[in-house]
Amino acid sequence: MCFYKENIVFLQIVKVCIKERLLSFVALIIFALSMVSCTEKQDSVVLSKDFQSETWGRFDYLEATYNVVKAPMTADVVMDIDISDVYPNIYPYHGAENEMFVVVLSVSSPDGGSRAREYKFRLRDSEGNFKSEKVDGYYHFELPLINEMSFNEKGEYHFKVENKYSKDPLYGIKSLNINCLQINN
Repeated sequence: MCFYKENIVFLQIVKVCIKERLLSFVALIIFALSMVSCTEKQDSVVLSKDFQSETWGRFDYLEATYNVVKAPMTADVVMDIDISDVYPNIYPYHGAENEMFVVVLSVSSPDGGSRAREYKFRLRDSEGNFKSEKVDGYYHFELPLINEMSFNEKGEYHFKVENKYSKDPLYGIKSLNINCLQINN
């Protein structure tokens, strides 16, 4: 009988120890999750523009500031555009072989350094057909700008996009977005 009581007491002690360990483990998990949720997340959107009347003026520069919260960081810089072929705002490049969608992207870093480059994209094939499927009345394109761009410093990077279409305005452009798709932390 005495042995039985000792076993019951021992099992009760073990049960209390397990409960305490379990509660400590749960508290540790909650603490870890709260620490992770408090860290700043890197936003991927650099610039987002919806064009009124689906027109983009030649000298209507698009500018945005992108805040890098953790450096170094590597990301692919990508431009998304939506194009219309519905009158009166028809995108103007009607299969002309030498005509392309042309923009200049300038990026300035927090230390004052900068880079600029002209990008040319052929949105139609040689027969004049868009190289994209039409969805909800628009052709959507995801165009690569900078592969594996290094953001070496924390802080604000300034982005500027210039429309290089030679006639004013560029018709048929519904929206333009620039995103930084993070590759690593």
